Amino acid sequence: LPVFFFFQAEDGIRDRSPSRGLGDVYKRQLLVRKLRRKKQIKGFLVTIALLAVTTSSLLFSDQARSFAEDLPIIGPAVRLLLGEQLSDKGITIDVPQVMTSESEENETISGLNKKYFREGKVEFEKAKMEYQDIEKGHFQVTGDYRKVLDDTRFLVIERNLTKTAADSYTEKRYDTIDKQNSVVLSLPLLFKDDQYISTLTKEVKRQMSEQVNENPEKYYWTNKDFQEGVEEIPLVTKDTPFYINKNHELVLVYDQFAIAPGYMGNPEFVIPKAITNKLLATSDYLDR
Repeated sequence: LPVFFFFQAEDGIRDRSPSRGLGDVYKRQLLVRKLRRKKQIKGFLVTIALLAVTTSSLLFSDQARSFAEDLPIIGPAVRLLLGEQLSDKGITIDVPQVMTSESEENETISGLNKKYFREGKVEFEKAKMEYQDIEKGHFQVTGDYRKVLDDTRFLVIERNLTKTAADSYTEKRYDTIDKQNSVVLSLPLLFKDDQYISTLTKEVKRQMSEQVNENPEKYYWTNKDFQEGVEEIPLVTKDTPFYINKNHELVLVYDQFAIAPGYMGNPEFVIPKAITNKLLATSDYLDR
C-alpha cells in the first residue's frame, strides 16, 4: 500500500510547544544558505578587486559593479504609518502599517501588515467583551507602536497593548526583520539547536540575581512566591519576546507581572554576544 505524508505549512503563528517544528528548521536552513552565498559573493568580489589592481581599475568598475549590489531586499526607506485605528468607548488600538520605497510590496512586509491587522482586530474584539463586564469609566485599552531600530541590517517594530482597570497591565510584542534576507526572525531561526534555551535561561537568572544585589528596590519572583501561588513560567522558550538592539545584541523582554511585581514594568535582559555568538546558526550573524 502506498503511504502518504502531509505537512502543514506555517503561516507565522506558532504554537507553544517547546519542540522545534519542521518549519523552524527549514527556515533556518534557508537563512544559513543565503548568508553563506552572500559570503561567497563577497569573497569573489575581493578576488576580482585584486585582479583589477594588477590589470585595469576600469575593468573592475565595469564587471564587479553587477556583483556588488549586495543591498538589503527591504530598502533603507521604511516608514511606519497608522494603518487603521480601532476605537469604541474606552478602547483605542492603533494598527501599524509598514511602507517601503519598493514599487511592489515585499512579501515579508505584506505578511506583517496582514498580521498586524488580524491581531489588532482580535485584541479589539477581546477588549469589547471585557468592557461589558467592567463598570463604565473604569476600563481603558490602548494599543500603539513604534520603530525601535531601523538600520541597514534590521528593522524592529514594537507594539504595546495597555489595559487599565483597577491597575495597569502592558504587553509588548516585537517583530525583528532581517532586511538583507527579508526574513522575520524567531529564536529557533537564529540558533543552531535548542541549547540556547538552557544557556539563555542561565544568563537571565544571573542578571536577575546581579540586579537584585546591586539594587534592593528590584525584585523578581522567588521560590517562596511560587509556593504562595504566583505562577512560574519558563524564562526562555521559542516564543519568548525579543528584539535586536542598536548594537545588534539580543534583548529578551518579559510581560508585566510575568517574572516580577507590576512596578518592575516589562523587564529586559541584554544577552552579550560572547554568549549568543557560540549558539547562533551562523556565528557572526549579529556582527555582519
